[in-house]
Amino acid sequence: MDEPGALWLPSHNYFPGRAGHNARYVIIHGTAGFGSAEEVGRYFQTVDVATHYTIGRDGCIVQSVREHDSAWGNGGVLTGHDPWWTSEINPNYLTISIEHVKPHHDNSDELTALQQEVSFMLVHNICLRHQILMQPADEYGGITGHCSMDPVTRSFCPGPYPWEELFTYLAQYTATTTTNELKNR
Repeated sequence: MDEPGALWLPSHNYFPGRAGHNARYVIIHGTAGFGSAEEVGRYFQTVDVATHYTIGRDGCIVQSVREHDSAWGNGGVLTGHDPWWTSEINPNYLTISIEHVKPHHDNSDELTALQQEVSFMLVHNICLRHQILMQPADEYGGITGHCSMDPVTRSFCPGPYPWEELFTYLAQYTATTTTNELKNR
C-alpha cells in the first residue's frame, strides 16, 4: 500500500499506470451512502468503479487502487466543468481520488472530527508523494471536489467538506517544489 496503516482491499477497476501523465490533482468525493470504508472497499471489488482511498467515519483508511495506477473514480469531464479540465485527457490519469463515507445519499453529512483529521493527513501525504500543489485546484494542479469536473450530475459530490480548514492545515507545511517547477513538468 501507498499510505502506511491503510487497509488493502484491492479493486480491479483501474487503468494500469497513468498513460504517460503525472498525478496533479487530489479529488475529494463523498460516498452518497454506505456505513464504513470497508463496505465501500468491498463494493469496489464488485462493480465497475473505484477510487484510490476511502476514509470511514471512524478514521479507517481503505486503499483500493495503488497511487501509480489510475482509478476509475471520476467518470468523464462534462458540460460546465472547471476550465482546466479537458475531454482530451481522461481525468483519472491526472488524479488521486479519496472517498469519504457519508451515509446519506445526498452527501449532506459533515465529516466526523476523526474523518476530517485523517482526510487532511492523507491529502497532505499524497501531495508530498506526488508533488501536487497544496492549493485549490487550477490549471497546474491542486485539490478539488468531484463536482469540479461534473457540476451537473455530481454537483453534490463531495457535499460539505471543510475546504478552508484543509488549506489552513496544508499552509503550515512547506511544499517540496515550487509552483514554477510544477508548471514546467
